[in-house]
Formats: sequence, C-alpha cells, structure tokens
Amino acid sequence: MKIKIKHIALVLFLIDAFLLIFNNKYQDQTTSVIPDLDYTKLFFYLGIISLVIYLIISKFKKALNIVAAMAVICFFISMFFNLRLAKDNYDRIQCNKGISEYYKYFELESCEKIKKRFEEDLINGELKYFQDEFNSDLEFEEKLRDKHSIKLIGISCTQYTSMECYNDLVKGYIKKR
Repeated sequence: MKIKIKHIALVLFLIDAFLLIFNNKYQDQTTSVIPDLDYTKLFFYLGIISLVIYLIISKFKKALNIVAAMAVICFFISMFFNLRLAKDNYDRIQCNKGISEYYKYFELESCEKIKKRFEEDLINGELKYFQDEFNSDLEFEEKLRDKHSIKLIGISCTQYTSMECYNDLVKGYIKKR
C-alpha cells in the first residue's frame, strides 16, 4: 500500500510540475490578478513538503500513510487549478494565433479597413468568422464551418468593433450565395 501511494504522489508531482511550468510560461498578464496560479503553487509546495516528510519518515521508521495521502490530495488540488489554467492559456494562445494577422485592423476600429481585408480573404478563399461568446448562434456557426468552409476563430477572444464588421460582411456574403 505504501509503495502505491508513493508512486501516485510522484506521478502527480511530475504532471503538476510540467503543468506549472507551462502555466508560468504562458500566463496572461492581464488576468494575472486571478489567484488560480497562486493556489496552484501553494498546493504544489504543500504537496512537495508532505512528500518529502513522508520519504524522510519512511527511511527511519514505519511511514505514516496520512502524510502520503495529504501529499496526493495537495497534488490533486494543484492539478485541478493547473488544468483550469492550462485550458484558459490554450484557448488564449489559439485565439491569438487566429487573430494575430488582423490586429492592425482591430486597433483602428474602422470598418473600411477591415472591408479591404475581407475582400482579400474572399479572393484567397480564407474567410473567417469571429465567434462571440455572448451572442453565439451555434447552428449558424456550424453551418458556416461545415457547409461554407469558413474558419471559426475562438469564442474566448477579445471582441473588437472591426470583428463585428468583418462578421457582418461574412453574413452578407453567405446571404448572397
């Protein structure tokens, strides 16, 4: 029983360490006020301390399973926060990849500039649709993706006025077709 708990704690430690490194590297500076990363680190360090205490005690006398169980619980809690952060970071990275070439149009907040970009995308066959998490029409978006081969760009992206203009142009194009 002792060996199994120790191995579980070590595996959780390695997974948590990897996720913690990933989340530290790709943390969003604008939402860094959200304390999930701090909670992750706290429970990760508590898990390490518990694991070290367990390993030290196990060398000298019969180890306490409670200490090992505490390490596993701390690593599980840390992994919970880590996975939430990893999902948010992944969504943000994917969003930034999708809209990075459009930033110069978004900053201007001008529908005229984005109209030129829409025409370029139309000629190249690379139309996109910027999803809005507050006003999403899943049926329409699935139709765009499946029927018209239009790439959907992340629902978790920051919305700009130019994105709405571009989406309106896409909707107009679909209606004409």
